[in-house]
Amino acid sequence: VSTDQENQVMEPPLLSVKDLTTHFFTSEGIVKAVEGASFQIRAGRTLGIVGESGCGKSVAAKSILQLIERPGRIVGGEVIYTSSQSGSSENLLNFTSTSERMRRFRGGVVSMIFQEPMTSFSPVHTIGNQITEAITLHSDLNKTESSELAVDWLRKVGIPNPEQSMNEY
Repeated sequence: VSTDQENQVMEPPLLSVKDLTTHFFTSEGIVKAVEGASFQIRAGRTLGIVGESGCGKSVAAKSILQLIERPGRIVGGEVIYTSSQSGSSENLLNFTSTSERMRRFRGGVVSMIFQEPMTSFSPVHTIGNQITEAITLHSDLNKTESSELAVDWLRKVGIPNPEQSMNEY
């Protein structure tokens, strides 16, 4: 008889980052923002990446999503995504940042709320409208189903009174 924990170790991670390296090529020289980062995210688990300001946490996250802008460039590593539904694996760094595959991954599998507060959410649209719009764009759910899913997500991440929060700005 095996435990859930043992089964989880047998299953491949949903996301496996191996030796991720991202540099910025500036007129002053090369800035090695992320150098050989490696970690895994398994189904049902939470991973926190902590470190002092400027240590590369956001650059690593943006690298995984291929959102690095010039003069930055991902110069090495792998970002292996394994579908929990099909079990197939693919290196996301094999796709261009503007490819349909990356767009589906960014919106349909993983999302990121950036730390710049003025660009994270629009102050003229409710939180609910913004979240349901993203869900609707990247799924086959209608607006009502998207809204129900958004409330569920807000609840799962510990937002108090998620139904009320949906109507706030």
